[in-house]
Amino acid sequence: MLTNLEKKLKFIEIVDEMKYIKRIIYLKDNFLENDAEHSYHLALMVMTFIDDFSELDYEKCLKLALIHDIVEIYAWDTAALDKQAEETKHQREKEAFEKLKTEFWEILPEIFSLLNDYENKLSRETKFVSSLDKIHPIMQSVMEWWKGFKEFKIDIEEIKQRQYSKIFPEFESLKQILEFISKKAFGKNLIYRK
Repeated sequence: MLTNLEKKLKFIEIVDEMKYIKRIIYLKDNFLENDAEHSYHLALMVMTFIDDFSELDYEKCLKLALIHDIVEIYAWDTAALDKQAEETKHQREKEAFEKLKTEFWEILPEIFSLLNDYENKLSRETKFVSSLDKIHPIMQSVMEWWKGFKEFKIDIEEIKQRQYSKIFPEFESLKQILEFISKKAFGKNLIYRK
């Protein structure tokens, strides 16, 4: 017999909203990436790069990647270049966390423990996933040959430096990902240069 079936199904229904939370990352044919796609892709990045960091708990990293943006169900995504939204991001996400926790703590305490770890960067696993999360939007934009770099005069070097500052020192080697894809983008003349 399944326990707490109604509440678990309600959680699955609410989490489905991640499919409708648009990010400011364009995919092919000018579709905007959503939070569910981002989380899935981030989990695949974890699977791809975790072998280079054998001391990490693989299962925990995957779980973190899948749930790291779950608070955006109520707080919505904050674009990296939106300075006004950045000012309220922490408060909005804190309130969303508390709302989700109130609704679902009794059935999913592990998720809230992982979210707390991720928010406060308490473990090496959260630092690893967070570092990949800071690389992902640039990588996604370059992979999709996003013309917006030129159209909106976004200097990739400025973006990289901003994101590099958010990569934890113990995972600095992940910067090689951005260096590699930046060279590729420059070679295809996709990048705006000041």
